[in-house]
This record gives sequence, structure tokens and C-alpha cells, in this order.
Amino acid sequence: PRRSRLLARAADSVRAVTDRLGRTLLTFLLALLATGAGGYGIFALIGDAGTCAPSLELRVLTDPDLEPAMQAAADAYFASAVNTTDDGCRRGGVTVYSAGASAVVTALSKRTDAWQQPREDDNPQRDIGPQPDVWIPATGADVGRVTAAQEDRVFARLEPDTGPFAYSPVVLAVPKDLARTLGKPTGRPLSELVDALEAAPGTAEVHRPDPGFTDSALMATLGLYGDGDDARGAERLLTRPERPEPSAVKLLCTLPDDDAVDDRSAALVPEFLLRSGIGCHPATRVPRTAVYPDDVPGLEPTFVRVRWDHGDRDANARDDEANRFRTWLTGAEGRAVLGEQGFRSASGDRALLDSESALDGLTDVVRPPDSADSSGLDETLEEYGNAHGSGRVLFLLDSSGSMAGLWDGPSGGPGILKRTLPGLGGEDQYGIWAVHGLEGRTHTELLRFRTHSRKDAERALETAKVRDAEADPAAALLDALAFMRERGADDERPQLIVYLTDGEDDTRLTGDELKQVVERAGTAGVPVAMVTLNSGACDRGRPGTLMAEASRGRCLDAGDDLVPALHDEVARVGTGEE
Repeated sequence: PRRSRLLARAADSVRAVTDRLGRTLLTFLLALLATGAGGYGIFALIGDAGTCAPSLELRVLTDPDLEPAMQAAADAYFASAVNTTDDGCRRGGVTVYSAGASAVVTALSKRTDAWQQPREDDNPQRDIGPQPDVWIPATGADVGRVTAAQEDRVFARLEPDTGPFAYSPVVLAVPKDLARTLGKPTGRPLSELVDALEAAPGTAEVHRPDPGFTDSALMATLGLYGDGDDARGAERLLTRPERPEPSAVKLLCTLPDDDAVDDRSAALVPEFLLRSGIGCHPATRVPRTAVYPDDVPGLEPTFVRVRWDHGDRDANARDDEANRFRTWLTGAEGRAVLGEQGFRSASGDRALLDSESALDGLTDVVRPPDSADSSGLDETLEEYGNAHGSGRVLFLLDSSGSMAGLWDGPSGGPGILKRTLPGLGGEDQYGIWAVHGLEGRTHTELLRFRTHSRKDAERALETAKVRDAEADPAAALLDALAFMRERGADDERPQLIVYLTDGEDDTRLTGDELKQVVERAGTAGVPVAMVTLNSGACDRGRPGTLMAEASRGRCLDAGDDLVPALHDEVARVGTGEE
């Protein structure tokens, strides 16, 4: 009320001055008033609306992938006739904001007290945003995740609608040239589609946003894992960025940063983003075709009213505004906006709400998979966390005599391994083998396989010495694969073997020995980084290339930016400071 009175007085003053000085000064004063009093000041001075009281602002929290579409709907609602009185005033406004889906589930189930009374160490108002009046998750299953995890002291009650108000399948958005290799766009599980892309000519990549941040990525991960229990193996089917993009919106914005990557990359994203665009102009994306996995639940945004304890002072007004927005959103005008954004009907044959504007590359009618299940999403998120939690790395350091000239200094064998250690943390397990000898044991243990402080690991590398012996890389790699497979048998923690050599002993990595090692690498479930300090070791058909391809690892040689690339490989597995 005080703000309204001040604005009314300011408006009267401006009008009086304008009578004398004209519209030029009015424009200047409007700018000043907007700076001091916000957008409402302009609204109060234009269109003879000075008598309009400030409208109630509805707080709408949603999934990061849904935020652009929900913002478009909120903007259209604000300007709609249903939100306008006979006097030309707005009945209410809508503030749309988003936060990571899993963080919201946790906050609504376990942190509602801190949301009402924030603490320095626990402040959802800072980490997520203001207490929402309405929550629009990407799937109604999130409501079940909240209620299943709620604790005794809960200060927010959820009142979800009985069903979603729109639908969008999660698709594999494939560049059109690659899509031809997949054939029919429907009727196959995600893992089969990813395998088919990998077998396609060229180097295809599959990207997925962070499953802990957006539900579309979590549901794609549920389909990727399927009914199996090998989350770590399933994760190896995907391109491994150092950090996944937080949302599908961000992923589709960043792929065009590199034309070559964009041309060969398929992305797991909600279908509607291929229709609505992603707001990152002037980036031009490669044209993509939507392929529809039959085992990935789709997005089913659901309207959830959130009621807060001791929030009843204006409860009736907020109920009226929430109901009005819900009615508009689910009615003809709201469905028209959702159609423009690329959504489908929430029921029936899930037809596109705006079929006339369907882009080339979308399928008109798709058979929707089963809806997401709250327990299935929680289990998938736990499996994903395990597969990306504390890791295990076994370093094999070629210590044969030929390494003598490549041993000392930061670019020598021990020095390179030392520069990867910042990628490992106190919870990671790792060890170092010095590889040498042709009979009996193929290695000497430099650092026992367990958790370590970085100083202990550096000290072990400083004691490493070149041996007056040759090395048997085939035998050492077979021992390493068996060693790591045994340690990873009971969990999904990420693993890696790093073999650093000069390649001089690759003459023993040929014929039947090479065939045996490559076959074992293909079934052990442990990526191998083959690192050679000479050029040409990663050419097509070389042992290092074959090992890396079979194990879904990486081959690096002196022709690469070797040290930072190896550091990144270790950092993806470890939990270190970088």
C-alpha cells in the first residue's frame, strides 16, 4: 500500500509537470521512475491505469527444461483477457523460475522448515528460489518421490492434479545424415539405438544432460540402464564430457559451438525443444530427426498446488489466482501456446497440439511408453550416482630399459602420471604398477591399490626407476584387466586402466597375444587409456587403438595434447579438486 501511494503521488506530479513541459520530459521522467520503482511504475502511468493496485504474483517453480515453455505460457496468460479486469488492470502475475529436479524433490520432502526459516548452511530460498505457490515438475512421478521421502516435520502440502496437462516424448535427436542409418524412428529400445549409432560409419557421439538436474535426462538414463544391473557399462555407451550440461536446453545450445561435434552428435532431449527452439541465437544447429525409444518415459508436466503452513494470510487470493492460471493453462488458449512450444496432447494418441506447424523430422503419432515410476527414478538416480562416484584407477608405468630417455622431468613417464593426480580425491582408490619382466610376474607394485593422499602417491612416483629389462605389455594388461574386474564386481563405481609406454615393446602385442588382450578388454567392463610417448601409436589398426576401441577407452600419443588429455580421462573417473 505504501508503494502504491508513493507511485500515485509520483504519477500526479509527473502529469502536472507534463502539462507544462510536454512529452519529451515525460519520457525522461518515465525512465527515472522505472529505475526507482520498477516496471509497475510504467504500468501505472501508461493507459490511464494509475488506479490499478499491484497484482498478486504467483510463484511457479518448474523443471529447467520446461522453464522457457512455462515462461511463454505465463507471458501469454498475463496479457490475456481472463487476467484483465474491466478497468484494464491485471488481476495477477506469474513469476516462473526453475531449479534442479532432484534438488527440488529433496527440498520439498526434507527441507521445508529451512525453506520457511533459512539458515546460513541450509537455505532453499537461496539455492532454489522463493517458496512456490505452484510446482510444475516434468513428471507426476516426482510428487511420489517427495511424499515417499517426507519426514515428520513437513511445512508444505502438495495438491497435484489428477493427471498431466501436456506430453512430450524424450527422443534421440539425430543429425539427419546419421538418422538414415537407424531406419524406422520408432519401435526399439534406447540401448539398441545407441549400439546402432556406434556401429554406423564414422564417429557418432551420444550426449545426455545431467540426470541429477533435469527429469528428461533421468528418464533417458532409466531407459539406457533398462532391466540390467550394469549402470557403469551403460554409461560407457555415452560420450563422456568432463561435466555434462545441466539441461537439454543448454546441451542443444552448446553442441553448435563446434560444427564437427554438432554434425556427429545425437542428443537425448525432450521432443518439444526441437520445435520451439532454445533461445541461443545466432547459433545454428545441424538439422536433426527425432528417433523415439520405446522404453523411455516421456515428459508429463503436472500442475501441483503447494500450500505452506502459516501461509494463510492471503490464501484465498492465491487460490483464486492459482485456479485461474490452471484453468487458462489447460484451456484452449493455454493449449495453443503449448502447441506453439511443441507439446503433444496429454491423453489419447498423444497428437501434436499444433500439428500444422510440425517440423520435418518429427513423427505425427507416437506410441507412448509407460509413465515414469517414482521408485524407478530414485533407483536410477542412485545407480547413476554410483557409476559416477568415487572411482578406481590402475596406472601401468612401462619401466623397461627403453624408457630411460623418456623418464625424467615433468614430461617424462613418472612426471606425466604425477600431473594426473589432481584429478583423484581422498575417496578414490588407485595404485601404480611398474611394468617390466618377461617371465613370472609382469610388474612390481609401486603404490598399493587403495585410497591415498596425493603426497604419498607423488612420493611413490619419485622412487620409480627404469629397470634393465624388457616388458610384456600383453601379459601386464591381462593381469590389470583381471585385477580391476574383480574389484568392480560388486558395485557400479567408475574404473580406468592407464598404460603409459614408449611403445618399444609393442612387438609383443601382436598376433594371438593382441587378439586375446583385445577380446578380454571388450568384456572386462574397464576402459583402458593407452598412452604412448611416441607419435603414430594411435593410427588405425595399431595395438593402442584396438585396445582403446575394444574397452571404450582412449588412445593418446605424442601427436595429441597428451598431458591435459590424460588428466581429463583420470578426472572423469576420480573425485579430485578439478
